[in-house]
Amino acid sequence: MHYQQEERFRYHILAMQRAGNRELTVQLKELDLTPSQAEVLTVLNERSMLTLKEIGHHLICETGSPSRLVNTLVKNGLVEGKTDEQDQRARRYRLSNQGKQKCTAVKQIEDRLYNHIQSIYTEEELNILNQLFTKYIEQTDFHSVFRKRSLYEGDPDSGGL
Repeated sequence: MHYQQEERFRYHILAMQRAGNRELTVQLKELDLTPSQAEVLTVLNERSMLTLKEIGHHLICETGSPSRLVNTLVKNGLVEGKTDEQDQRARRYRLSNQGKQKCTAVKQIEDRLYNHIQSIYTEEELNILNQLFTKYIEQTDFHSVFRKRSLYEGDPDSGGL
């Protein structure tokens, strides 16, 4: 049995992910950020005062603990850590003022990327693609991240995705 269509599908996804990530990496370089760091900033912009574990549950870029990512952002002055008032062993993180400014610049870069996507696909095509990818993602561990970040169509905070 040969899986020609399935193989093409898999490689299409891989190529699109790599091309998109490469484009994003180039644009974020002007901000001295990686795509993973930008995702952490976005998560903290949407939900402040999260623990490392909570940040990790909202990330698509990392499956493990985001401690190295967060520590780099703290060191660069973009994120601030504070000891949790209820649990002295835990730290909660939020964006610093500099991190908020950087997050605004990240949003502008993301907007350019989304405008590029809109120049390629119609809204109807994007809806179909999102439905098809959602069907696959719901069979993976990433479905919980999509739910937590309201990235599914019909979620109140999804922005219509």
